[in-house]
Amino acid sequence: MNAVKRNSFYFPNEEQEELFRVLDEIFYFSIQHFAGTIMEETEGIISRMNISDELAERIFPQLVWWTTFCSPVGVEQMTIFQRYLQLNKRRFENKSRFFQDVLVSWLSLNPGFYDVISDESESRKVFIFRDVFDGETKIVRIYQKSFLTPKCGEMITGLLIPMGNATYITQGSLFHIPEELAEKVIRVVIPHFKKHAVSTNYDFNPQLYPSLATITLEMMEKAYEK
Repeated sequence: MNAVKRNSFYFPNEEQEELFRVLDEIFYFSIQHFAGTIMEETEGIISRMNISDELAERIFPQLVWWTTFCSPVGVEQMTIFQRYLQLNKRRFENKSRFFQDVLVSWLSLNPGFYDVISDESESRKVFIFRDVFDGETKIVRIYQKSFLTPKCGEMITGLLIPMGNATYITQGSLFHIPEELAEKVIRVVIPHFKKHAVSTNYDFNPQLYPSLATITLEMMEKAYEK
């Protein structure tokens, strides 16, 4: 953590740069081949939420990435990322173990809920998040030129993508839950997860994210109405 504050946390390296390009490829692959599926899935989830258009717009990017990495589709019941990986596996056969291990880790992604416990890096782009389900901390770097800065004390929900060396990045805008609501949300989403989970490991329960997101956003909507 001190390394983050001293701004000595440097990446990407050459292989991570290539992984960034793979993420871009996955995005274009999903839009080119599965745009209709993604829109149907995300709009279906949002239509069942009792929330404003503003909150729907804010959560939309995370639902797109959830659909891409976490939601099995079609007769084969494979995720969009699994299909991409299957079509491109020969390209990656001669890559380093580091590169391949990172790709494999993307098969178990699940948008999470995180307390922001440090926002003090000199670059203002590196943060420390703590997973509310398992208590583990994650070093997160945000590369977008324009983004809403995570603030210490608030809670974040969204997809963190491993990039190796115990570091993570984000794609799209993370969803921010204000500090005054964070504890209330935690007290509801954790029992919901425990009741409906098929595994005690949060990452192995991606099917629950839409309901957890719905609970969170509807709580925020009610708070805004007061």
